Amino acid sequence: MSESHVVSGLVAKRSVLTGQIEYFQSQIRQLSMDLDHLDATLLLFNPDYDLLSIKPKGIRSTNPWFIKGEITRLTLETLRTASAPLSTCDITDALIVRKGIEINGTKERDRLIKSLLGALQQMTKQDVVEIAGRIKGPGGGPMLWRLL
Repeated sequence: MSESHVVSGLVAKRSVLTGQIEYFQSQIRQLSMDLDHLDATLLLFNPDYDLLSIKPKGIRSTNPWFIKGEITRLTLETLRTASAPLSTCDITDALIVRKGIEINGTKERDRLIKSLLGALQQMTKQDVVEIAGRIKGPGGGPMLWRLL
């Protein structure tokens, strides 16, 4: 049978996936028990506390391209050397070049832009950068950024 290598590869992949499912299910069981114990302890101190009012805290995935604070630092360096306001796309391109990032599709580029926009929003709140305008385009077009 010429397809035996395909079948053996699929069997191996299925084995890996079922192993991961078992592992994560055991992790979920342990976390559920920990949560039950925590809830019981909380209710010992405040029996009237509404446990459903506690919102779950999201888990952030790490950025594979930048260490903590690096995207902010590189963005600021890029804006400092610019002679005019830069678009989000221009800053993204500069980061790709500076870090030697290999972008394999629009999803990766969009993820990088999302990280950059998060950093730019933080810097806007801290009065470090500001939106200097927009380039005409779909959805209002890319924003132009400059240092304050």
